[in-house]
Amino acid sequence: MFRSALYDAFMVPLEAMGIRKLRRAHIPEARGKVLELGAGTGANLGLYDFSQLASLTLSDLEISSLLKKRGEKAGAFLMAADVENLPFEDNTFDTVVFTLLFCSVPDPLRGLQEVRRVLRPGGRIIFLEHVLGCSSLTKKVQHAVTPVWRKMAGNCHLNRPTAEYIQTAGFTLDKYRQEGGCVLIGGIASIKEDSH
Repeated sequence: MFRSALYDAFMVPLEAMGIRKLRRAHIPEARGKVLELGAGTGANLGLYDFSQLASLTLSDLEISSLLKKRGEKAGAFLMAADVENLPFEDNTFDTVVFTLLFCSVPDPLRGLQEVRRVLRPGGRIIFLEHVLGCSSLTKKVQHAVTPVWRKMAGNCHLNRPTAEYIQTAGFTLDKYRQEGGCVLIGGIASIKEDSH
């Protein structure tokens, strides 16, 4: 999707539906050396507790002018990166943050495995995603609309079970919340101790 002020305006109703609540609940918990993937327009920047950050790297497939402006003002590093092939060494970051990203990643499991690779031992992810809903009616609507929506919205899938993908990639959900009739999720997850 477009990464501009128009995107922020488009997001206003969704923010009110629960995204903003999830952002406020989890983004301030980022610690240490932080990587935010799919940073978009920099919507999370005002929610970080910079006193707890050693550094902040913002990345997206392309760095928009709005993200560049907001990121530079916040003192963040900026880097264009594909989540399925991250240009970082193993065990680099203490926290990886992503919001509304894995709906559009072509291979979400591969992307999450890359996230796990760049996390240090004891590292955590902070996530916020829209996902497949809980009710059978919601699921039917999401499955029906997704083929058309993907074409209009940059491969965005309305019907992904992203919490399941996170666990399959070797993470344990430490904090987990649902909002908006359970089509929005947010939380914190850590690397499973027994996973390799």
